[in-house]
Amino acid sequence: MIKYIYTVTLFLIAGLSINATAQYPVDSQEIDDQYLQMSLEEKLKLIIISSNDMFDDQPMKWLNFDELLELSGAHPPLLSDMMIRSALLKGENDHLIQLATDLLLKNKYDGFCYSMKSPYALMFRDNSERPADFFLEAYRRISIPYHDNAGDLQYFIANAYSMPKQALAPHSLAEKVIDERFLGDGLDYSSGLQWKQLQQVLEEYENPSLEFILNLGGFLYSDSIHKELDELKRIFEDKLLPVNILEKSVKKMLYCRQLIKNKPGVNNFYSKNQEVDIFVRELYKDGVVLLENKDIIPVNHFKNIKMASIHIGVSEVSAFQNQISEYFPCQHFISDEVPDAEQLLKLKKETEEFNTIIVGVNGDWYDKDVNHSLYSFLHQVSEKANLILVHFGSGNKLAYLPDEHPFKAIVLSYASGKQAQEIAAQIIFGGVAAKGVLSKNINGRFTFGSGNFTNKTRIGYAPAFEKAYEDTLRLIDQLVYKAIRERAIPGCQVLVAQGGDVIYNKAFGYHTYSKKNHVEKSDMYDIASITKIMASVPMVMKMVDEGKMNLHDSLSHFLPRLENTNKSGMRIEDMLIHQAGLEAWIPFYMRTIDKEKLQGDIFSSRYSSQYNLKLDSRVYLNKSVRYRSDIFRHTQNEQFNVRVSDKLYMNKDFIDSMKLGIDTSDVAGHPSYKYSDLGYYYIKEIVEDTYKQPLDLLVENDFYKPLGAFKTLYKPLEVYNKKEIVPTENDRAWRKELLQGYVHDPGAAMLGGVGGHAGVFSNASDLVKILQMYLNKGIYGEERYIDSTTIKRFTSVVKEGNRRGIGFDKPVLDPELSGPTCHEASPSSFGHSGFTGTLVWVDPEYDLIYIFLSNRVHPNQSNKKLIINNVRTDIQSAIYRSLPVYWEKKSAK
Repeated sequence: MIKYIYTVTLFLIAGLSINATAQYPVDSQEIDDQYLQMSLEEKLKLIIISSNDMFDDQPMKWLNFDELLELSGAHPPLLSDMMIRSALLKGENDHLIQLATDLLLKNKYDGFCYSMKSPYALMFRDNSERPADFFLEAYRRISIPYHDNAGDLQYFIANAYSMPKQALAPHSLAEKVIDERFLGDGLDYSSGLQWKQLQQVLEEYENPSLEFILNLGGFLYSDSIHKELDELKRIFEDKLLPVNILEKSVKKMLYCRQLIKNKPGVNNFYSKNQEVDIFVRELYKDGVVLLENKDIIPVNHFKNIKMASIHIGVSEVSAFQNQISEYFPCQHFISDEVPDAEQLLKLKKETEEFNTIIVGVNGDWYDKDVNHSLYSFLHQVSEKANLILVHFGSGNKLAYLPDEHPFKAIVLSYASGKQAQEIAAQIIFGGVAAKGVLSKNINGRFTFGSGNFTNKTRIGYAPAFEKAYEDTLRLIDQLVYKAIRERAIPGCQVLVAQGGDVIYNKAFGYHTYSKKNHVEKSDMYDIASITKIMASVPMVMKMVDEGKMNLHDSLSHFLPRLENTNKSGMRIEDMLIHQAGLEAWIPFYMRTIDKEKLQGDIFSSRYSSQYNLKLDSRVYLNKSVRYRSDIFRHTQNEQFNVRVSDKLYMNKDFIDSMKLGIDTSDVAGHPSYKYSDLGYYYIKEIVEDTYKQPLDLLVENDFYKPLGAFKTLYKPLEVYNKKEIVPTENDRAWRKELLQGYVHDPGAAMLGGVGGHAGVFSNASDLVKILQMYLNKGIYGEERYIDSTTIKRFTSVVKEGNRRGIGFDKPVLDPELSGPTCHEASPSSFGHSGFTGTLVWVDPEYDLIYIFLSNRVHPNQSNKKLIINNVRTDIQSAIYRSLPVYWEKKSAK
């Protein structure tokens, strides 16, 4: 009884407040005139709704929401009712309503019609427009999208009822009671209504009469519409009910017919199948429930984690586990059924070294009477490791978990398909926010309405068609394959992220032109000068944040040996914007040529038997060139311990000669913009002196590992197999070998592989995490790495006439000139390119990240086809033109 009182009160208050403020774009006088001109049959036809067997002259067409997914074809995606309810129960469903509305409009329907028992009935529950007859037990509900007077998207919602078994109310509940008690100003229903009258209302609630429905302006729903029409005619022709009782219902439907004239336009660019896929994916994202969370999801503090995953109910490494690997290097274990005692013992030994274990289970695995051994195993493991349970199933067996279960977090996904698994993994790491609300009672612990919420904190992964025109985005493939055919590159990686989600990530071609090893997305490239913004610049920003550096400080402030030299007053900021007057670079290895053994000049512009090694266009090396044996050796010892390649070691004392060479190098008197690597030799030295650690360890511990970029590092051969690293040049001039895992840049190589300007290896899947941190203004994974004002300062143009940011490259200032980007890139964008054939670019205006990694210097650096043919910028242009947001902004200008 109390439940019904609450229901009646709540819904009627909503109805009253809305009716007072609704602004329908409809002429009420026109509605009145239409009503007066209608015949009885026309009125009756108008108030009967059906999804089939419609009158030929009935103007409105209803889409059954429960059949919405069938619009995608013969095999609509299967969705659990519980998943749908969990997704919709919290409310905040505007994005789903918009997707559904676009489907409705594309299929030429006027409104939705759905069963009150359907889980989709929850979708409109937070909508501001409530029907006045909400307190009856409706059979169906209709919802009509329209634009109001202000041009905003609204939904007209009304209820429809099954044809009643009785025409007249069995009691004398007068209409004026409804008017005065339910729709009046006195809202104290418990005292305003007599209990006897309330009893009569409740009878109508459970079994309403036609009289009661029509008094409240309700509609009728029927699958046999002609039969019901005949019955209604009989009732009114026999005068069992007066015709004027139809007025509320008829006028309401006339309103509906007028509202469809203000039908909104389609609000997206998706195909029908794509739209359904997105709708389903959004339901998955919103429907997965984080049942428990003891401050572990999203998983953070990567530096201290050793992670394994166990997936029960699969026969191979699952989509769930593969998605985990996008965030963290994880050891995966699988079992196609619940492991027996022997398997568990083996599993216990194999997982002893891990401190975080994610357990995915397909189906209702846990049974208090059966799986004691598995549960005992998990308890033992939990003594050393944090356990996260991800349950792919109904969740019913979670009722048997004791209060002292071993899990730090429990995630419930009602589905176990690929998409559901990937979304569950993203929730664990913050790529997707946890939003689901448990839509049933499992037990006293897991109750209806429970759920923990999180925010999106890391890069996510989404289908390309959610954010871009796929046909335009496919131009990337064409441009890359053309570049490979023309031998501009042997292969590459291309990644696009938009709106915080990776929407395109592909590997093309081979490591070399021998076509023996395909490029994989996990393979690492020498990123060359992109090292500047992946290592030196973030460390400088950290120093600025910590007050350890002022960008207007002079170089000699940090390096006193430069006092009274031509570099003593050189400012840090000027070095980082390449306007300090420094030389472009110094070919240190050329200074180690043994002049006594040299016969003639080092280079010639023409080929001959003496100058027979082509290095570049019209650059040939003298075959007599040898390097000093007191600087380079092919064997390692205590003195020759700087490894510059697989078979060559440098005398460590020569690093001091390199420093002296930079210190004594020329400086332009009136410096203008001139790109230079030399300043980054100084930056490396300053950073290492400040923190008393090598640059490679600093960036690895302060940035790469915490960000989850475990394949971003200097000296990759110390950690990874050579097969995972794409070769660069076959260096015939100096190191006399194919460079694979050793930095291409000679200067960085002579520093032992760790330069401030070059030396980092990475892949696109890792770099996007660092770039997303920049795009997030210094935050990633709930951790702040750099202050937002520092990010803004470094990524902005700081000096008139110089396009550069502080460390970062920027688009050219003159749109008529060529530059590092396509012309579509916004002025606020920033990034960097690399000599080996790489480019990374971030555009805050479009929330966009673009990464291109290649080894265009293979087999030698004279191959400039990638640059000449504008391959990287043409790909970038195609990316912009694939974005609806780009065309929206362009049309708005």
